[in-house]
Amino acid sequence: MYKIEAAIPTELEWAEKLTRLMDDQFKIPIINFRFGLDPVIGLIPWAGDVVSFVISSLILSALVRNGMPLGLIARMAANIVLDLIIGGIPVVGGIADFFFKANRMNLRLAKAYFQSQV
Repeated sequence: MYKIEAAIPTELEWAEKLTRLMDDQFKIPIINFRFGLDPVIGLIPWAGDVVSFVISSLILSALVRNGMPLGLIARMAANIVLDLIIGGIPVVGGIADFFFKANRMNLRLAKAYFQSQV
């Protein structure tokens, strides 16, 4: 149990900062809508989605290093792949990127798992 308690804060803190940057960094005050760099980067056809995919994979790898079960890793990877596929659809994908936040979903899954282990 000590290993998990010692490892979680560093990995989760880093993943949380990067997730905030990618999914929630900016706010449109009038409608209280948050978005991050992911949909902005995604405006560059395919290349932007690939860059977002790589960054999301880095977040996932940081979370996985603490021994999460394979089923949870697969679910989180599926979120990232789905984000890549959706983002690749012209026009619709660009809009959907503002609403489909794979990194935020994955961070919630990881937090729930780690909290159940402590």
